[in-house]
Amino acid sequence: MRELQHLQETPMEPTSNELGPLVTTNGMFIIDEIHEQDGKVHTDIPGGGGMFAMLGACIVTSSAQVSENLKWIIDRGHDFPPSLTSVIESWGTGVHFRDDNSRYTTRGGNFYRNEDLREFEYLTPKKQITVQDWIDSWGLEVLSQLKCIHLLCSAERCLQILDQLAEKQLGPKTFVWEPIPDLCNQEHAPQIMRVLQRPETVIFSPNAEEGARLLGDEEPLQLDQVLEYIWKFDNLISPHHSCVLRCGKMGSVALSSRDIHTRKRQVIHYPAYHSASPEKVVDPTGGGNSYLGAFCLGYSLTQDLHVASICGNLAAGCVIEQVGIPHFDHSTRQWNGLTLPQRIHHYLQTYHISQYTSLDMYQQLSP
Repeated sequence: MRELQHLQETPMEPTSNELGPLVTTNGMFIIDEIHEQDGKVHTDIPGGGGMFAMLGACIVTSSAQVSENLKWIIDRGHDFPPSLTSVIESWGTGVHFRDDNSRYTTRGGNFYRNEDLREFEYLTPKKQITVQDWIDSWGLEVLSQLKCIHLLCSAERCLQILDQLAEKQLGPKTFVWEPIPDLCNQEHAPQIMRVLQRPETVIFSPNAEEGARLLGDEEPLQLDQVLEYIWKFDNLISPHHSCVLRCGKMGSVALSSRDIHTRKRQVIHYPAYHSASPEKVVDPTGGGNSYLGAFCLGYSLTQDLHVASICGNLAAGCVIEQVGIPHFDHSTRQWNGLTLPQRIHHYLQTYHISQYTSLDMYQQLSP
């Protein structure tokens, strides 16, 4: 507890604003309707894979200086609620709002048929984010400096984005690729394998069910099965690539890139934040996306798959504690009443993770 008190009393702040751009996403902001199993409907809920990814990154930011280096785009139509703008602005990110009063904001419906089955459909036309959109919003210099890019798209679109960035010679980056669930299957395996053999650093992250579907297998349902199953990706991804399976209640399981000396990979498991407190899980919407946004930030700051995986589980645990998005207190940097140091401390203590102290991990996230 003394360590936690020290973290609370002496928050780490970067010594300058020269961090540079850290993370972006090509995922969209979508205004959601959430239809629960009992018929209850929630409207005007912030959603979309891009929003949840950047929210996840925000949850594991140590300071306002880190938050402002999260770069993303929100397309606002004529129906965009001002209250949502206020919420997003309170996070202090480097968000770029694009306004178009000739169209509706992209809206979607989330229909929960049971605890594990969610159906989604677009209710208004979507507006995708492209490489040219990034350039138009921030310029080539910012785009070249970004450390990590979260891609939520099909294999074909992923290849197109990687090709366009390579043509502009914008420098080495890490790409965390979240495939579209319906397109992560054997039919699209040839295109997916092309992504997994790219020269760029790609971290491939389907959830466990999607990963199994890609290989034509049944989803592994127990942790020991996942720990064994992830080795099937060993020969599918390039030696410098990694794979992270998001496993819901079981947390996440990662297969590292090959060590440059031993040529061996490592399997890394971290439990879900609420594995020991499942009663606190209210709505799983956005848990996987927020995991990856936090993972992107953790990895961009540390280049450490362990730290990134823990960040992902911290953020996902926060996002699923309510319907919609967690409450952020700008003055205390608390999400749902807890600071980042408090969440780190709780997680490490609850799951007896001894290779890090809370202070060590917080310092790594405080450049």
